[in-house]
Amino acid sequence: MIPSARRPQRGRTAIAAPPGTADPESTTQLRTDARRNLEQVLRAAREVFGELGYDAPMEEIARRAGVGVGTIYRRFSGKESLVQRIMITETARLTGEAVAALAEEPDAWAALNRYLRRAVASGAGRLFPALSGRVPVTEEMRNGRTALNEAVCLLVDRAKDEGYLRDDVSDADISLLLSCLLPPPGLPKAQRLTVAARYLEVVLDGLRADRPSPLPGRPFTQDELDTLFLRGGPR
Repeated sequence: MIPSARRPQRGRTAIAAPPGTADPESTTQLRTDARRNLEQVLRAAREVFGELGYDAPMEEIARRAGVGVGTIYRRFSGKESLVQRIMITETARLTGEAVAALAEEPDAWAALNRYLRRAVASGAGRLFPALSGRVPVTEEMRNGRTALNEAVCLLVDRAKDEGYLRDDVSDADISLLLSCLLPPPGLPKAQRLTVAARYLEVVLDGLRADRPSPLPGRPFTQDELDTLFLRGGPR
């Protein structure tokens, strides 16, 4: 005689997970929390390093991120690896801005304007000089810099081809401009951004091909720019 199959007990709504198996909902929540913490740390680190430079204390980054210092060290072995990640993500963000501007704006001058305005508003001009030369350059950092150089070069070449941008300005000049628009760090953040935006409008007028005044010296080169941002300054 074949025994009848067991009937499920009434009232049971879920099957217990085997010992050691994580609850999928809990795991998802942990991943969400970890991702949110990482984003907060990177945002705070970007801000703090831009204001205080490489010597900024990790405790200040943790405070602004709203996490413990241990949370930072669980994701990064130290300040060096955190700075490397900041430079990689910021370079990728700027590259994306340049590519999107070219694809979405009606002409190359509008694209260049948009790229520069967003780059200045992001504070990138203060961040890169503050961190350059302080950490070893990884292959990912170098590749990211190459991609950014190529994107900005395309912006500049198209703006020249369309007759908007003066011929004696190089793509490296455009990138270096971001580091020149640096209002005093003692100003409140909102005021710093306003001052930088004012100066940028003056700069943009000076970049127009139809309003040229002779420029002293020669255009900056990409090799010189990479010496500043990748190899830690002239030798």
